[in-house]
Amino acid sequence: MKKLTKRQIQAQNTQQRVYKTAVALMSEKGFQNITVSEICKKAGVSVGTFYNYFESKNDILDEIFKLADDYFYNMVSNQLTGSTAEDKIIEFFHAYAKYNFDNGIDFIKQLFNVHTKVFKAKGRHMQTVLKDIIIQGQKNGEIHGDMSSDEIVEYLFIAVRGIIYDWCLHDGEYGLIEFVNKYVKRLVKIFVY
Repeated sequence: MKKLTKRQIQAQNTQQRVYKTAVALMSEKGFQNITVSEICKKAGVSVGTFYNYFESKNDILDEIFKLADDYFYNMVSNQLTGSTAEDKIIEFFHAYAKYNFDNGIDFIKQLFNVHTKVFKAKGRHMQTVLKDIIIQGQKNGEIHGDMSSDEIVEYLFIAVRGIIYDWCLHDGEYGLIEFVNKYVKRLVKIFVY
């Protein structure tokens, strides 16, 4: 692997500073309430510099979801230890709940709204990890085949995203991780033999 030049390292650091500044402002004020100019001023860069790294403010959201997808694809998928598909689905959503909780309720409130269209996107890495678990469970005769793996993935995500949305509505008044664990343990029963 080729070593990065000082200029490349500086560019990466600037891009990270802009990204982190945008995320901090988003948590504080809401995504819809921040501007590129405000991000740049707070990050100490010009608007032109922002557009060297991001095509628009929406690219910040894309990056947030890309990081989450990469985390599930590279980390969570390799850490699932359950011996059955049911166990792995429960572990997967435990990791999903923890990931959301660890990002903090103010940040998650900004993501869980009707303007976040990425939730509708198909084929994201996060979905692929869950789909692979379900496909293997169907092959092993652990999970019913009356619904496709894609339908089961969508069904499960709709339910758990609903819990996270409810957690946001209630300002985190209950334990998200514990609630998701309990809910998914019951929900997954409808898919397993």
